Amino acid sequence: MQTMSKLAVLLRRQRNGVRYCVLFALFTVMGFIGIYVAQDVIIAPLNRHFAWITVQLLQLVGIHITASGPMVALRSFVVEIRSNCNAIYEVGLYAAAVWAYPASWRRRLLGTLAGALVLYVVNVLRIMTLLAVGWMQPTWFEVTHLYVWQMLYLLVVIICWSVWLSRIRPGT
Repeated sequence: MQTMSKLAVLLRRQRNGVRYCVLFALFTVMGFIGIYVAQDVIIAPLNRHFAWITVQLLQLVGIHITASGPMVALRSFVVEIRSNCNAIYEVGLYAAAVWAYPASWRRRLLGTLAGALVLYVVNVLRIMTLLAVGWMQPTWFEVTHLYVWQMLYLLVVIICWSVWLSRIRPGT
């Protein structure tokens, strides 16, 4: 009984933190369900878009690169931009963190859009660096793709959220 009483007191004291965690979990689950449901409508076109924008940017600097749908070829190295390569999950995680925080709707919306833009740009850079690594050092591709960029991308999400958080006060 005493343990339950202590837990209740702790939860009351930390109700804002508990509220944030519950909302963050709820928004994350809802967002990921939405992403899963929208697979054919949003995700497939987004994958093709990232392939296209990568080709456009690299061709601007004279690199011969081609794309076919979500497939991108840099000389002999070919990658397919898939569901986990389009930053949608990272944007969803970031948006859930922003929307769970007690701020005005306007600040949440602007924060979500600004963070999504940063994550979009970082994802394009990610794809370009992975293509370069895969073409120049194919044995490093898997490690760079699965570990280095995953860690860096999560760090970028945390930095985006921290920057947004540092610019607001709860309820504003």
